[in-house]
Amino acid sequence: MVMCMNRAVSNSGMEPAATSRLARLAPLIVLACAQVGTSADNGAFSVAMAEMMRVFGCPLSDVQMASTVYSLMAGTFMLASGLLGMVIGWCRNFRAGLVLAVVGELLCAFSPSIELLIWGGRLMVGLGASLIIPSVLGMVSMLYEGEERKQAYGVIAASAALATIIPIALGILVDIAGFRVTFGVLAAYFVALLVASAKLPTGGGLHAGKFDAPGAVIASLGLFAVMCGLSRISTWGVFAPLPQAPFTIAGISPALPIVGVGLLLLVMLIPVEHWMERTHGIAILPSSFVRNPTVRAGVIAIALPFFYMGAQGLVGTSYYQLVIGLGGMQTALLGIISGVPMLVLAMFVPRKFPQLKPWSVVRTGYVFMAAACVSMAFGVRASELTPIMVVGTLFGGVGVGLVNSQANNIVASAVAPSDAQQSGGIQGAARNLGLALGSAAMGSVLLIAVNTGLDARIDASNVVDTQSKAALEEVVYTYESDAAFTARLESMGVAPEAQGELLADNAEVRAKSAATAFYVVAGLAVVALATTFPKQTSSTNAAAQPPTKGIAPLGAVLLFRPSIVSICNIWTAKPALPVTDRDETPRSDGKSRSVTASPLLVS
Repeated sequence: MVMCMNRAVSNSGMEPAATSRLARLAPLIVLACAQVGTSADNGAFSVAMAEMMRVFGCPLSDVQMASTVYSLMAGTFMLASGLLGMVIGWCRNFRAGLVLAVVGELLCAFSPSIELLIWGGRLMVGLGASLIIPSVLGMVSMLYEGEERKQAYGVIAASAALATIIPIALGILVDIAGFRVTFGVLAAYFVALLVASAKLPTGGGLHAGKFDAPGAVIASLGLFAVMCGLSRISTWGVFAPLPQAPFTIAGISPALPIVGVGLLLLVMLIPVEHWMERTHGIAILPSSFVRNPTVRAGVIAIALPFFYMGAQGLVGTSYYQLVIGLGGMQTALLGIISGVPMLVLAMFVPRKFPQLKPWSVVRTGYVFMAAACVSMAFGVRASELTPIMVVGTLFGGVGVGLVNSQANNIVASAVAPSDAQQSGGIQGAARNLGLALGSAAMGSVLLIAVNTGLDARIDASNVVDTQSKAALEEVVYTYESDAAFTARLESMGVAPEAQGELLADNAEVRAKSAATAFYVVAGLAVVALATTFPKQTSSTNAAAQPPTKGIAPLGAVLLFRPSIVSICNIWTAKPALPVTDRDETPRSDGKSRSVTASPLLVS
């Protein structure tokens, strides 16, 4: 089945309907395939890690660095790329990203060393992704409006969901032909997209000849510091520095201070951008994004599913493989349980149920994500995969699919058309930050929970001798397998009779640590519900109303909506008058947007 979005008939009125539908569909196919390509690259790299370690004879830390470099490059330049597309044109921006991706994949395929793969291949692919992703989102906003845009964003979100399914096919390719052939296939894929980009509209940008260089520098440095610090928490430590930490700051791990510097730069970015917009008429972060409560709530709705996926990728995968002992293919098959509902719901909810209020769908998605994490926390065991964990995985896919079906359109529809195009950079940055923060935050929870739990068990043990207790309590433990933990105990000279008790303790602590992490994510999903009630203004007076300064906290929501009945009414209520389109978000210029749903055709 193919979804076609039919716009109004051409001015001549003579164009055949089928030709018109095909012309409208072709750009979306190209953009969706580009989204699939960036997801496929991540999947290919994850399943090829063991093969690359074997071929290059390198440790896991080197392969992890390759993954980190990609994430840093992809996330660092998202905001700058969102503005660059407005300057040089989205098609040029898109094609530049594809060229970088082709070069990067070829370097990965033919690299004689892990160093060239890291600092050549993965760096180039990351830079390419930083141009491709905002361009995809920006062109959707440029090409489609109203119901068409909502449905197009659903297709893009569904394409991103393929990231949970693609690794299975790519894993088979790696097993048969090796990682070099896999990256070569991806290079050919991006070349094909370059050829297909002829179907995309060309032309100059809306801000030709202008660029916000100060904003680009500050935003890139800030995002780099935040992404770098977050990605290094599990390697350098949360507070107490791990042996891999390159240096310390006042005796603590440098990871969180680096994150703090990045956040300070991003805070500084706001007044700089206000000045740039006022004096030069251009900004990498327009004030309409900062001041609009719907945009802020929408950005959270974009980031939270990726936060969940980052947390699930770290906590879930670690638990499946290190505790239960599942292999890579078995773990990938579990990913299908969540990936299928992600894909189906993201694509078909906007098409089949256009009458649903976007924020109602998002709230329902948050509830499903919270229920997923609670289910997985209840289902965690020291040595087996329980049915309730599988159910939780399914619930998570449903929640992510529901939120992703609406979040991008909420942001794009809350601002003026030109700002909607530029919002691709904001949306891309939110995705990457959510993913990095989910992995880093839950990695921190695991580290703290494991060390706290093991220290308590060691201190209470009657089998471990005093000398071994003193040595063990000085160790900073990680979330590791039974074999790695046993090797650690043997290297420290722990008596064999004590090793068995500590091994059992470690198994229980790992399970409880995973449950704790799941509960934390569930709590964040519940708290995020408070952000789904952004202050709304009708289209008739939106321009006259000053922008709100913040999002209502949970206490305010409970104060003004104290009863379950009223909350349910808000959840399902429809606007009394059709003053805005179905995405509930008035335009920043104060003009009403007519509701003209495009017919959806299935072929």
